[in-house]
Amino acid sequence: MSKIEIPQAAADRCKVWIKAITETLEKNVDKQTAEKTMRAAGKSCAEQLLSKTIDHFGRRPESVAELVEAINKRRRECLDTENYWRLEEKKAFFKLDRCGCDLVESCLADPGPTFCQCSAGMFENLFKPFCTGEVHTEIVKAIGMGNDCCEFIVHFEE
Repeated sequence: MSKIEIPQAAADRCKVWIKAITETLEKNVDKQTAEKTMRAAGKSCAEQLLSKTIDHFGRRPESVAELVEAINKRRRECLDTENYWRLEEKKAFFKLDRCGCDLVESCLADPGPTFCQCSAGMFENLFKPFCTGEVHTEIVKAIGMGNDCCEFIVHFEE
């Protein structure tokens, strides 16, 4: 994908729009509906991440273990990071020292308890194609929830 230049007016409009959506969810719907909505929003991010991972890995992973291997390979070789996924039985663990959301990193969104549900949904949707049962992301810590880091555990049935 090629890099595009976004006019500042468009970036400003996106930031206001994202904030309005998040605040509307927080003020006008129950917590469960807001979380469900934001987790569903993470699906398109998962599809993009999986596509980039497959391109870098050279093929579609065939299991959760291969998915984690492929993601970590891309993180190591393309993102030059020290934060990697770790598998333990039917759980995948991930810790970040800073918010990993592209929208937050680009200052288009502010991290917050409702917005962080999008990342949880992204991880659920990233793992779902490689699992036969339910997939659920537990947010252990999140910068958007006032913690000093983000930690997630993806529980899955393979």
